[in-house]
Amino acid sequence: MAEIAKSCFSTLKSLKRCEGIPVTPGIKRSAYLAAISDIVGFPTLPTDEYGRPTSATYQGQFTLAEGKKWLRYDHLPSKAEFKSETQGEEPSKTFKVTSTIVHPGIGEEAAAAATSLINTRVIALVEDMDGRFRVIGCEKYNGATVSPSRDNGQGATGSAGTTFALEADDVADAPFYTGPIETEDGTINAPLGE
Repeated sequence: MAEIAKSCFSTLKSLKRCEGIPVTPGIKRSAYLAAISDIVGFPTLPTDEYGRPTSATYQGQFTLAEGKKWLRYDHLPSKAEFKSETQGEEPSKTFKVTSTIVHPGIGEEAAAAATSLINTRVIALVEDMDGRFRVIGCEKYNGATVSPSRDNGQGATGSAGTTFALEADDVADAPFYTGPIETEDGTINAPLGE
């Protein structure tokens, strides 16, 4: 125990802010999902010798099985939520990362997507308004669950849509991902985070 006390230092880092720099809330209109069973290689978070994350940005990239791609789920950004909070007790606290996205469709395609997701663990990528991708779900905790729901709306002015509620446990606060994202529409090269 004495040896650990001599070498075990905090991983705390300063968090500064420049007055006047705007912070744009929300996420962009497309989320990208892949079934965890389709991912054959995962990026990793850098850690110290005690296994504590030392960064919130993944190193490496996701590798999908041959022929598999990240699937795009378009949604209404004005109705999207993306947040995290701590859970558990010290010294075993983790993050609960959640996102709710609303697709405006209630037809056959939306119903098929909802049906395929109810018992499938996924990794999801969402893009913040500054163009940085963040990850919902991790290999350690077997990805994220998705709970779809549909609302056909009410009356002539009601809104209809299919909601996808994602929830995941993670050791980091929705890590940033800077690797390539192979989609059905081509490759998205996520920008480097700040």
